[in-house]
Amino acid sequence: MADILHRVVIETDADSLYRALTTSEGLSSWWTKCDTTPEVGNTATFYFGEKCDHIVDMEITGLTPGKQVKWKCLEGPWAGTEDFTFDIVPDERGVALEFANHGWPEADKFFMHCNCKWGLFFGNSLKNYLETGTGQPHPMDPRI
Repeated sequence: MADILHRVVIETDADSLYRALTTSEGLSSWWTKCDTTPEVGNTATFYFGEKCDHIVDMEITGLTPGKQVKWKCLEGPWAGTEDFTFDIVPDERGVALEFANHGWPEADKFFMHCNCKWGLFFGNSLKNYLETGTGQPHPMDPRI
């Protein structure tokens, strides 16, 4: 089994990071177009592709304001992996996002691609969105 793990320090507060991880506006500003209402049991629908023709559904499985967000992929390329966990941890420079997606069957080329893309989205797009107000969500993200 393989795991995707990332830690990124962001010069912001826990509530701002939590909103960026749970609201349609926040998620659409740094990752990709999203429709959601942040409540456990609801589905967050994400749209990818040039015409938003590729859809990924994530069930919201856990919400602890200012501390943690958890999703489970219901429909999309990550179905079958374990929960996506976003932990919000205090840091002297603001907060740290500690991300984990466990349970990949193997560290194949798709795993490596996703690992790299999550790193770009967290370390570039999310960080910039919260620190400067401008993210680089799909389809404006780097093509790798």
